[in-house]
Amino acid sequence: MREFSPFISKSKYLNGLQCYKLLWFYYNAKDQIPAFNAQTLAIFDQGHLVGELAKKLYLGGIEIAASANDFGKILELSKEALSQRKPLFEAAFKSGNAYARADILNPVGKNDWEIIEVKSSMEVKEVNLHDLALQQYAYEGAGLSITKCFILHINNEYVRKGEVEPKKLFTKTDVTEEVQALMKTVRPNLEMMVDVIRQKREPDIEIGPHCSDPYGCPVQELCWKFLPEHNPLTLYYFKKEKAFELIHDGHLDIRKLPASVNLSEKQDIQVSALQSRKPHIDKSGIRDFLNQLVYPVYYLDFETFGTAIPLFDDVRPYEQIPFQFSLHIVEGEGKKPKRESFLADGASDPRPEILKRLKELLGNKGSIVAYNAPFEKDKLSKASGIFKEYAKWYDAIEPRFVDLLTPFKSFYYYHPDQCGSASIKAVLPALTGKSYEGLEIAEGGTASLEYLRVTFGDVEERDRQKARRDLETYCALDTGGMVMIVEELERLARSSS
Repeated sequence: MREFSPFISKSKYLNGLQCYKLLWFYYNAKDQIPAFNAQTLAIFDQGHLVGELAKKLYLGGIEIAASANDFGKILELSKEALSQRKPLFEAAFKSGNAYARADILNPVGKNDWEIIEVKSSMEVKEVNLHDLALQQYAYEGAGLSITKCFILHINNEYVRKGEVEPKKLFTKTDVTEEVQALMKTVRPNLEMMVDVIRQKREPDIEIGPHCSDPYGCPVQELCWKFLPEHNPLTLYYFKKEKAFELIHDGHLDIRKLPASVNLSEKQDIQVSALQSRKPHIDKSGIRDFLNQLVYPVYYLDFETFGTAIPLFDDVRPYEQIPFQFSLHIVEGEGKKPKRESFLADGASDPRPEILKRLKELLGNKGSIVAYNAPFEKDKLSKASGIFKEYAKWYDAIEPRFVDLLTPFKSFYYYHPDQCGSASIKAVLPALTGKSYEGLEIAEGGTASLEYLRVTFGDVEERDRQKARRDLETYCALDTGGMVMIVEELERLARSSS
């Protein structure tokens, strides 16, 4: 009986380098791998847009059009296209078990080719070099002469002015030497991967930093299910390498760590709170924080998006652009908060309108409270640096900002249900009982994707309006939640126990 001989594509090769167990699952238990989530699909979509733009740098190129699963046809069309000596997009070649489709194969001289790998990142990463090494191995094995390897990636200094200029958006980095150094590893890697794929049982691989490096693993939940809720990876600012060492040594519960493990003061508080099942409360620290607040108090939160290809003038790749804000205003102690909000409607730059509205709403006195305030300050600072008529206004309000993250990252308050996190998503339910569960949009990444989808995509009006209502509900809870958190801190500060 002939032994199964799998094709190993670029993505599967990188899976194998990351974790043999993940590779095995893709070939033997693919039904247990969850479908890509919306954020992963959005990353793919963004990569596709970047790839299409990169092709404009290679005029007259030939797209190898064939079904992604029709390997034979793709290989045939790619081989036929070689004789035309034009740039080839998505041309495929194989050698042994290696199969790869090049983003761009560019002809050089009479018979040579160079590989251009297009990336939507702003830097060359080690994983990209391994990707190219497999490509060169497959192409040379198929008879091509490869002279150079390049990474065509996003230029982090690019600022859009008018129409997007591909020549300025991209940076082309020669990585030929680095790829050549890895070429000797490809064949033994492939041989080992084929052996793994042919195994009847999944390989026994311990969890570790590789579970999220270089990519998040789709079967992590399956591999990590043995961990209890309060495991070493949940310790506040604890080194991951040390956490994995403890796990590998059998120390799974942070309530039972050996005395030889050195914990910081905050980590000690975390463990003690968990052991007692009571929150840690530093009333003096809480009072010092609350004493900073000056009425009226404005609770502000932004939602933002960042795209590889800037959508507006004066924007860099991946620069976070605010498209929504929620603002709860408390005029005085004991006063009921009132809410103001903004959600951009349309494809124009939302920053001028956000600046205009906030200048009207924030007045000239009172604290501006944000959770992780440097984020909101940075967005306003950059926006007012572009729309300079707001520069003096921002300079005037900047000292009024107060960071609500402070009492929690300082551990003035810590509840065992926070699981080592000081984020508002962990603090709000632990402190107030209110949570984000049940919301259609429950975190910032989803909010960004939904805004981009219904604003720049082709969607039905009913879908668009529902998404906008969900965005309003989510952002309102961010600022309404901050009001609740401060009210609870005030209650704790006043309590006698």
